[in-house]
This record gives sequence, structure tokens and C-alpha cells, in this order.
Amino acid sequence: MKIYLESSIHRYLEKVEELLLEHEANNSLMLGLLDRGKNNVGVFVDGIHLGIVEEGGKAVYAFMQTPPNKWILPTVNNLDETIIRSITDFLFQHKYPVPGAIGQVEVAEVFLSYWKEKTNKTASLHMKQLIYQLDEVKVEPVKNGQLIQADQTHQSIVRDWLIYFGEQANLPMTKTQAESMATSYIQRKSLYLWEQNGVLVSMANNSRKTRNGATVNAVFTPDEYKRNGYATSVVAALSQKLLDDGAKFCTLYTDLANPTSNSIYKKIGYYVVGDSVDYRLD
Repeated sequence: MKIYLESSIHRYLEKVEELLLEHEANNSLMLGLLDRGKNNVGVFVDGIHLGIVEEGGKAVYAFMQTPPNKWILPTVNNLDETIIRSITDFLFQHKYPVPGAIGQVEVAEVFLSYWKEKTNKTASLHMKQLIYQLDEVKVEPVKNGQLIQADQTHQSIVRDWLIYFGEQANLPMTKTQAESMATSYIQRKSLYLWEQNGVLVSMANNSRKTRNGATVNAVFTPDEYKRNGYATSVVAALSQKLLDDGAKFCTLYTDLANPTSNSIYKKIGYYVVGDSVDYRLD
């Protein structure tokens, strides 16, 4: 077994992309980040760590980190636990920081149990998530509404909504961070708003793309507009647009503890294809 870090995103994709595409929806986070990086290497201002596990010269596993974020552990077929142990050995020996891990529940928990053996550091659960896929939109948006692409005139409202979204999603962010994120979304032309009778009432973002899929995130509706079908409308309309633009399917992550969002996405046509867990190391 050989474990190493690849320095080139393009070479990395040549070696691991087909492996990751075997579970494309489940690995949309990792594949989407790699797709973003290959087109704009400077997007990862603090660098990127691209890990490969090879046996007989063939990639059998991949893992990555965009510092200072958590290590991403993808889903692959027939994963041997010894591979996960070997990865923890590699990271420990080379003194790579491990702020946490994101991945399939059993994989992340095995990884963190081995890391605890080496460092005595314990992990705290941040969020349990479900991964959904959609192949066909099954609902119609509410009448008298429309999907519009966010532009610079929406900067302040998007910034404020991102702050509230972070609070509700247990992902708090500062006003400066929200401002930067709003600018990024608007410049990438990835953020969409639902306008109902001339009033902006909800938003959703096309966060990442993979070879065949597109991911929706940052779904938010202010409290005063909830329970009117606006979140359903913006997600349904954006998902349909992504399919119309060439995606074969859409994906999104949900908080397992939020029954409202899970029921909304199922109504639209999303179905569960996997799970993910987000752990922070103390």
C-alpha cells in the first residue's frame, strides 16, 4: 500500500475521479470542490491536500482537505478498514493538522477512533446529514412567483440572509464572512432568489457541479415568509433549471435533525442515497 499527497488537481483527478464517480452523488462535495479547483486553482487560498491510497499502482481510496477545513472521506466500494488506519498513520507521521472529518458515518467514526488512539483527542458531533438525489422535479412552484438570479443589487439582502441561515444551520458566520460569501455567490452567478408578487421571500444556491450532477445548498426563507411553499418553490425551480441546463441529477445535504427540510425535499422529488457525518476534533 502506498499513501501520498498529489500536488496537481488535474493529475489527482486523472487518478481518482473514476473511483469517486462510482458514488457520484455521495461524493458530490469532494468532486465539486475538485471541479472548482481545476478551473481556478487560486480559489483555495490556504492550499489543498490531495491524498491518494494506491495498491498495485491503482488508486483504491482518496481523501482531501482544503485547510483549515476538515478532512473529507469519500464513499467507495469495498473499503477495507486497514486503509483508514493507514491514512491516520500517514497524517500523524507527517504532522498534518486534523481539525475534524466529514464522510460516511462508519468511515468517519473509524477514522476518528484511530486518530484518538494516536493523539488522545476526542471528536464532537457537529451534524448528522442525509444526502439526497433528484432525477425529476415532481412539484410546481407556487403561482405568481418567479426564480431570479441574484445580482449586485441584492448584495445586502443576501448578506443578511446568509447570516440568519448560518444561525439556523448551526454554522455561524460574521458579517464580513457573509459579505464575502454573498459577493462570491453573486459573482459566480450561482445564487437564485424566489420573488413572490414582487417581494423577495427565499433563496437557494447552486454550490457545486460534478460530471453529471449539480448541488443545491444555502436554502433559506426568513421566518415571516415560512409555511407558504416558498422554500419548496425556490428549490424546485432551481433544481429544474439545473436539469434543463444539462445536469442529469441534483444533490443536496440535509440536517437529519430537521424534519421540515427533509419533508420539503422529498416532496420535490429528492430521495436519500447516503449519509454523512460532520465531526470536529476538540
